[in-house]
Amino acid sequence: MTTIIPVETECSLCGARSKQRLIGSMQTLGLPDLDTRPAELARSALPYGVQRCPTCGYCARDISLEYPEAERVIHSPAYEKILHKRTVTEKARQFLAWAAIQAENGEYGGAGWSSLHAAWVCDDAEKVKGAVECRQLAVERFSRQLAQLGHITGLDEPSIIRLVLADLYRRTGQFDLAAGRAREGQERHPSDIVRFALELELALIEDQDSACHSLEEIPGLKTKD
Repeated sequence: MTTIIPVETECSLCGARSKQRLIGSMQTLGLPDLDTRPAELARSALPYGVQRCPTCGYCARDISLEYPEAERVIHSPAYEKILHKRTVTEKARQFLAWAAIQAENGEYGGAGWSSLHAAWVCDDAEKVKGAVECRQLAVERFSRQLAQLGHITGLDEPSIIRLVLADLYRRTGQFDLAAGRAREGQERHPSDIVRFALELELALIEDQDSACHSLEEIPGLKTKD
C-alpha cells in the first residue's frame, strides 16, 4: 500500500504555514524502468517527494527544515527563472528548484535524481521538450557525481550512475554517448542485475531506440503476477 499524509507545515525560511503532503509509505508491484523509475504503486507517489512554500517559493523534500544555502539560492535570479519555467509542469519546477539547492551544496547525486524526477513528471504530462531539458540537467549533475565517485573501488554505485547516464543519453537521442557510458559500466564488473540492464541498454542503443524501457524486458527478471 502507498499512503500520502496531509500535514500543515511551517516554512523554515519565511515562517508561512501551508498544507503539504508527505509520503507515508510506498509499495512497488513490479520492476523499475532502466532509469530506475519505480513501478506502481510507488510511481504515483513520487511527485509528493518535494514541497514548495507558496509564499517564498522555497522547494525542498521538507520545507520545515532549512537546507544550507537555501536562503541565498531562493533569492537568486536563476532560482526565480526555474519557478517560472514554461516548458515544464509546476511539480517539475519544484523538483528542479530543489535540485538547484542541492547542486549549490555540491550534492550532485541528489541534484541529478531530483532533475530526473522532474523529467518523469514531464513524461507523464507529455511535455516532451521539458523532459529533454530535465534529462540534460540530470546528465550534467550525474556526470559531476561520477567524477566524485569514479576513483572509488569495490562500489557498484558508479556502475549504476553509468547505467542511468546511458539511459539519459539514449532517451535524448545521443546514442554514441549512451553506448560509451554503458560500456564503461560493464568494465567495472557490476552486479548481475546492473550488467543485464547495461546489456539491454546496448541492444536498444544499437537499434537507436529512444523510448522508455523496463527491467521487465530482461529474460528471467519479469515479476510474477
